[in-house]
Amino acid sequence: MIPRSTHFEINTDASLVDPDWDAFVAEHEERFGLAIHHLKSVVTGRRYDNSAVKLRVGPHGFYLQSRRFPAAFFGGTDLPETTFVPEEEARALAWEAAALYRSGEARSLTCIYDDDDPPSVFFGYRLGGEERYEMGGLANGLPLHLRVMIDADAPVDVLGAPTGAVVYQRTRDGRHLVLRRRGAHAPFHPVAPVRD
Repeated sequence: MIPRSTHFEINTDASLVDPDWDAFVAEHEERFGLAIHHLKSVVTGRRYDNSAVKLRVGPHGFYLQSRRFPAAFFGGTDLPETTFVPEEEARALAWEAAALYRSGEARSLTCIYDDDDPPSVFFGYRLGGEERYEMGGLANGLPLHLRVMIDADAPVDVLGAPTGAVVYQRTRDGRHLVLRRRGAHAPFHPVAPVRD
């Protein structure tokens, strides 16, 4: 087991906010490639995949990665709480996540509703204060995948804490998985590129 003091998180959300698409692949690989590869190599365990997102949870951490857009990656070296919930609870969680984002108590919200080409998605990211970047639109239906990054002043019901992440994933077999990760976690900060 990795000692608590060495836990880290990879979250590529900020790199997806209005990037220079001509240089995106090379810059993303330079900033996150090695860390993502390392995390994926140490996280072995249960697969909770669906047609839109790969989700792995094991004793050394977890990660989720978009199948259609692999640059969308989130994970960490700690072990989150995972539970299966009834569909009604999953729908309530989706409504609560949208409300937290709209109220400013969530830093980001990602919803993937289908795996069409192009998929129906919503990505919202708070840049600070009231300024935010949004792509796509929120829909009424239950998504295939949802992730909300919560940063509130007081504990929120969906998480049981004021900060952390909640992930919902509808698995291939139709079950409703909820992953809860409470508290703030040390982010992976790539340093300046190494040049020859």
